[in-house]
Amino acid sequence: MSQHSPRVHVIPLGDAWKASRLRRTDAAVRLVKEYAMRHGKASVVKISPKVNEILWANSRQSPPRRIRVVLEKEDEDTVVVRLENEASAEEKE
Repeated sequence: MSQHSPRVHVIPLGDAWKASRLRRTDAAVRLVKEYAMRHGKASVVKISPKVNEILWANSRQSPPRRIRVVLEKEDEDTVVVRLENEASAEEKE
């Protein structure tokens, strides 16, 4: 893993509101994964449970408009999406 401090990304989720009411949060999760693939240059994306809780907090119909996250490379093809203030696995040890 690189020694650089991870960058904070603000992922816009406004396009999720173009989906039908009952699929908005599903669309928001898909947008987070697509954003992480593009900007993290990885083919596998893992979303932390806390990010998932934030996305699903207001039910299926009203996901947040944007979310602040940190993209961390786990290995060459894997990116982990964490909340900005959430500790990584290395910091916990």
